[in-house]
Amino acid sequence: MKPLHLIILFFLITIFGCDSLVNNVSPENLPDIQSKLVVQSFISPQSSQILVSVTESVPLFGESTATSDPIKNAVVKISDGINEVTIPYESTSNLYSIAKEKFAVVAGKTYTLTVSDGKRSVNATCKVPVKQTAAKSYVIDTVYTNNGFDIDTTITVKMTWQDIPVDTNYYRVKAYLDLEYNVSEGTSATTFKEKRITGRFNFRWDNTIGRNDYQSDANLDGTIFSSAIGRTTLPKTQVYDYGFGNRFTVYPNSKILAITFEVENTDAAYFKYHRSLELSGNENPFTEPTLIYNNINGGLGCFAAFNTGSLVYKP
Repeated sequence: MKPLHLIILFFLITIFGCDSLVNNVSPENLPDIQSKLVVQSFISPQSSQILVSVTESVPLFGESTATSDPIKNAVVKISDGINEVTIPYESTSNLYSIAKEKFAVVAGKTYTLTVSDGKRSVNATCKVPVKQTAAKSYVIDTVYTNNGFDIDTTITVKMTWQDIPVDTNYYRVKAYLDLEYNVSEGTSATTFKEKRITGRFNFRWDNTIGRNDYQSDANLDGTIFSSAIGRTTLPKTQVYDYGFGNRFTVYPNSKILAITFEVENTDAAYFKYHRSLELSGNENPFTEPTLIYNNINGGLGCFAAFNTGSLVYKP
């Protein structure tokens, strides 16, 4: 057994050795601790408005006053090379927004976005894809799941679309369910009543090998693409018990009004950015960390474009 004084001496040498190592690290070798503007905007000819999110990064090292809150006093401008507008800040959405009637996004045009908060300035450029494609066929089905207490009703969809030939294309698929159903209104037995409302529900896509909501036509030019299975759950029956025999049951009596299938023909930046976000959230502990794609000059984030083809099913 080692003498106690030798053990103590060993720990003292270790502690002072580590302190010396930290003090000898050159400042220029430390990570950049400056906060950067973070900008996100995705434009499309089909969108009713242009939306721009402006925040700032929070450095991991050093002291900083940066927060993840929206920056409200930035000057945000978009230009098509001929026309330029300043996009105002909307406090209700915490975004910079402008209606398409005031500045239209046109397929095939190149747009430049500039953002400045007085201390930092960033910019990015994107080109809106010229062509679009829509769902060629689709399948709609219903799945019932009984968990022992009640039954979940899930609507599933799947679609195919024709790849746009010759060009290198990147796709994202979306689907929405427009539904009419009953809900409760009121907070007590005396104010309780039912009312009929309409709502939109997004479909969530299964993740399968080589097929999810983002796909590329690399080595598949001109072929028929198919989506993964999309799922959305219908509203459940709700029971409200206010006591003293005041028990009310609301049956949704759901009625499908429409299902919209969308195929977005995106630019490369849109595809790479969203795919990098998906991969960064991979829960596999043996997967290497993924860097988030960035095309904002002088900052972080993404400015990209897409052109959407739609097909609407109405029962």
